Amino acid sequence: MIKKKIYNKININIKLERVWYLDLKFYIKNHVSKTAQTANVDFLPPMARRKLSAVDKIALCVMNECLAGIEGDEWDLKIVFASRYGELDRLKKLVAQYTTENEVSPAAFSGSVHNSAVGQFSLINKITQSYNSVSAEENTFSAGLIEAVITAKNCDVLYCYCDAVTLDSACGFGCLISSNHAPNAVLKDGKLYELAPEGEKCLF
Repeated sequence: MIKKKIYNKININIKLERVWYLDLKFYIKNHVSKTAQTANVDFLPPMARRKLSAVDKIALCVMNECLAGIEGDEWDLKIVFASRYGELDRLKKLVAQYTTENEVSPAAFSGSVHNSAVGQFSLINKITQSYNSVSAEENTFSAGLIEAVITAKNCDVLYCYCDAVTLDSACGFGCLISSNHAPNAVLKDGKLYELAPEGEKCLF
């Protein structure tokens, strides 16, 4: 039984590794890229902005701008959030607090979970649809995008990727994916390209 489980896991990993090298074509309505320096969360109340981490700020800004110009009743859509490291800075602080005080703050703990940003975005905008949170090491961006494209077969999906190992390297990307149009983007070798008459343009 143990050997069978190991073999199944190996087969799954082999299949997933092959997926990263497929040219996956799909349609995106719009896309947004942000860094810690360019992320703007002025649409949130001042008290809410004070508690945000770098990941929160970038992810919330990206998702908000992706849906800009869309009717309010169309905001209730499925979301796929991807991050390799999640709330790494908060986790470091929790570990340090537990080491010195032998306990952690419940509020700090709730903000350290991997899906903190997308959870906040759903609450703020009263989104009732389900959302997925993805982490797949160095393949996180691709894995999340593939999940979003698969999910978008029946409805529009908001995809958001964000990581902030350091403030200087913090970045985020988001796009609104739909299956109702001819493909205008392709995921190739782990990078996203725009399909244009003049050639492919790397988006992220």
